[in-house]
Amino acid sequence: MRVMLVYSNRTRLMEPAPPIGLSYVATAARQAGHDVRFVDLMMSREPLADLRAARVVLGGPAASILGAKALERLDADFVVVGEGETAFPRLLSALAGRGDFAGIDGLCFRAGEKIISTPPVRHETFGRSGMEQWIRWRSYERAGGTWAVHTKRGCPLECLYCNYPVMEGRRLRCRDAADVVDEIEHVHRTVGPRTFEFTDSTFNVPESHAIGICEEVIRRKLRVNLSAAGLNPLAASEKLFTLMRQAGFCSMNITPDAGSETMLRSLRKGFDVETVRRTAELARASGIRCTWFFLLGGPGETRATVEETVSFVEANLNWKKFLTIFMTGIRILPGTDLARRAVAEKYLAADHDLSEPVFYFAPELDEQWVLDRINRAIARCPTIVHGAEQKGSPLTRAFESALYWLGTAPPFYRFLPDLLRCPPLPALRARHTGVKAAVRAVRGMSAQN
Repeated sequence: MRVMLVYSNRTRLMEPAPPIGLSYVATAARQAGHDVRFVDLMMSREPLADLRAARVVLGGPAASILGAKALERLDADFVVVGEGETAFPRLLSALAGRGDFAGIDGLCFRAGEKIISTPPVRHETFGRSGMEQWIRWRSYERAGGTWAVHTKRGCPLECLYCNYPVMEGRRLRCRDAADVVDEIEHVHRTVGPRTFEFTDSTFNVPESHAIGICEEVIRRKLRVNLSAAGLNPLAASEKLFTLMRQAGFCSMNITPDAGSETMLRSLRKGFDVETVRRTAELARASGIRCTWFFLLGGPGETRATVEETVSFVEANLNWKKFLTIFMTGIRILPGTDLARRAVAEKYLAADHDLSEPVFYFAPELDEQWVLDRINRAIARCPTIVHGAEQKGSPLTRAFESALYWLGTAPPFYRFLPDLLRCPPLPALRARHTGVKAAVRAVRGMSAQN
């Protein structure tokens, strides 16, 4: 069949995310003998003009989370849930008259007035995405993008709010380290990205797998820049940081979420504050630029726990190569334990439609007070930002453009600490960050339930 795959994401918060997931599906469809056209709307100047009428199949993280609800909300014909490398080629065969929709794992479709949904399939093994066949890479790199590499699927962690186990399952399925580095070596030779980023939910769980990849890069003496989208303090050792530095890591994101024992337990992170502090020491000693993420407002959050987390950041993360991002409120996603807890607390109605964004924010906590506390921390530590500040400005865009033309390796946001420390920005941000308390519709709604 002739098929057109559309990457519809146009969101650029920290960097433009290349379509690694859809590339896996496109590569599998082509290998199955279909004529595949790939439309990348992330870099399109006229997205509507790039599209034409066709039967619509939805896929990706949002579709996998919403499942059949996506068909109720959107004018589509099918939804592929979970990993699409097998389901989508089988759907194409069924559309060509060579199969039955009901026999395809991981498919939602309409049968008259009913919506049928089959359980998703989890692939035991997977390899490279083949993304180099489908996108024009330099547009991503000019915008600060990094080349995405997936080393594993599944997540065994128990974080209260996380949807990765919903999308990928809890059982880890890891690629062999040699296979991962084969992909990096091939793309480095044929495309030449400035930076490769491991986009697993947690690069270092299990730590032995991350260490094996680093050792393979070192053994082959590859001269590449690497980044990790998610590093968990649960499995961060001196050996890992040393090997990451030797392998060529230029940046990493670290996700402790809290600096409070109470909130680490509430969010079910599986480690304590001392582990976070030790991770900060190791990260600083490695010299690798790090972005730290903290979530404020989860279940059980109080002024005291907010103070513990913000004070932890002020005391341990005020360093020129650390960028700290605070988020207030946690997105409630379908199928997560946070969603179930929100219903049990009567924060949400059991039948509430979570396809629209809804955030949990501890009812007893005043968000403006939290933001005022963050603003005071910003005055003391200029490398702290609030998530609402990440929308970009002419100054940051000019800064990132200059980094690109200087030949700097992305992600460019890792250099924000340098920009934020330059006068007069610290003084200006201390007086006005532009972050105000959000008006959360869920509060008024939950009060009526």
